[in-house]
Amino acid sequence: MGILAEADVYEKLREKMNLFPVRVPWTKEVMEMLKVVYTREEAEFLTHFPAPLQDPETMDQIVEKTGKPREKVQEIVDRLTSRGLLLRFKGRDGTVYYNMIPMVPGFDLYYFASGRDSDEKRKAAKLFDKYYQNGFGIEMGASNYSWARVMPVEKTITLDKEISSDLTIFPYEKMSEFIKTSRKIAVINCSCRIIRRTCDHPLETCLIFGSVAEFMVENGFGRYLSVEEALELLEEMEKAGLVHNTMNVQSNPGFVCSCCTCACIILRGLSELHNPRAFAKSNFLPVRDAEICTKCKKCVNICPMEANVYHASHDNGPERILFLEERCIGCGLCAYHCPNDAIKLVKIKDQVPEKTPREAFMRV
Repeated sequence: MGILAEADVYEKLREKMNLFPVRVPWTKEVMEMLKVVYTREEAEFLTHFPAPLQDPETMDQIVEKTGKPREKVQEIVDRLTSRGLLLRFKGRDGTVYYNMIPMVPGFDLYYFASGRDSDEKRKAAKLFDKYYQNGFGIEMGASNYSWARVMPVEKTITLDKEISSDLTIFPYEKMSEFIKTSRKIAVINCSCRIIRRTCDHPLETCLIFGSVAEFMVENGFGRYLSVEEALELLEEMEKAGLVHNTMNVQSNPGFVCSCCTCACIILRGLSELHNPRAFAKSNFLPVRDAEICTKCKKCVNICPMEANVYHASHDNGPERILFLEERCIGCGLCAYHCPNDAIKLVKIKDQVPEKTPREAFMRV
């Protein structure tokens, strides 16, 4: 295969990935990363799929479309699925299907969280992070409808008769509802922290659901959790000061990440790239009882977005905690970590997400 033909194969792969609502703009970093991760044979093979996460295909369909012997197709499929680069799942009738993954959410989540560390993965991680900083991070939040959403710490949310008298807390605003209604639950390593390697926050933190959970566990990339274990894990993450985020949907969210502004490609869209459309904030804001607050600064230190600021006493003025509402994402960590229960997370609006991932990505 000549140089031009090789370049064409990887460009065709990028173009296929670019058909997903979260686009994959061309940069030298993404082209180099594709060459690091995929062999030419694998790249060419994947271009036969119609688009990421659309129209899954059976082995018979793949054999027919590629024109390759079944044994060869099986070999390529096994290589890709074993590295989290091709999804495999069973339909309700037991038929096995395969689906191409998008760059995000997909390649970032499954590839980097799959298997052991390697030179290939470390090199790909550096290129992915450069790609994120050089345009892709903004592309992830290019739509007026954000595909990701912050989920508040459930224990902290409430209604206030004056602020939210005409509002209701819905099931999709409670993390426990996603957990309890999931057919399968698994936990995998945080791909964002694997990519960045910049902090010492817990690694095994990301929850995945349904067929994706089955795929990751079957390939040895994660482990199943019971409902109780998943809820306990979420509380451990809240104690560690990590923010929950998920798909901006009412049901079947696919994943729940518990992450930090050190690494998270969702949160960094706002904290680092300053993109207001990076993700949807929760429908809640913290309300502080000044009489109970002791100015201990727990809320100042735990806030991932620096929305709480300590103002020292001077010029006969009292010390106080300033709240910068425009920076707040409604995660509830300040309320959860307040030792005096001086903060509660109150619902202030009804921004309603789309019902399903398909409907959500049609708007992205």
